[in-house]
Amino acid sequence: MIRKYQAEDFQLLKSWVSDPFLLFQFAGPAWKFPLIEDQIRQHQLLYPFKQLYMGCDDNGDAYAMGEIITNEPHSPRLGRLLVGERALRGKGLGTKFISELIDECKRLHQAEIICLFVMEGNDAAIHCYLKLGFRFSEEEIPDMIYEGVPRKILKMILETRL
Repeated sequence: MIRKYQAEDFQLLKSWVSDPFLLFQFAGPAWKFPLIEDQIRQHQLLYPFKQLYMGCDDNGDAYAMGEIITNEPHSPRLGRLLVGERALRGKGLGTKFISELIDECKRLHQAEIICLFVMEGNDAAIHCYLKLGFRFSEEEIPDMIYEGVPRKILKMILETRL
């Protein structure tokens, strides 16, 4: 199941983000390492059309975070996608969580196309997205810069059936 991010989730999110590159890979350049609670709070205040969600297991324990972005180019879009604990990655939880975010996009926004951006070389994420039916778009997306090095960003789209 998914639920909206709450301020109480911050410590868990912070524990998941173990290094600067992981933060950059899933959140882009807007969030800085180490994460501080005010970054998330400011993000939510400045961008109310970017809603953070938590993926939770049957016991209500959060295992993932993601974002549904609306009201800007390339939207609705999924962003800031992360299965938190490293030991939980590669077990299908990302697929389950993203599938639930897709359903939420369709429910809230009657989305016929949902997109996301992924860094080239993030093979585990790309594999997950392809499994869910996303395909690569030909549209060029500007590179993101990490420590002075350009990182190629790919756009993927999913055509939904409402």
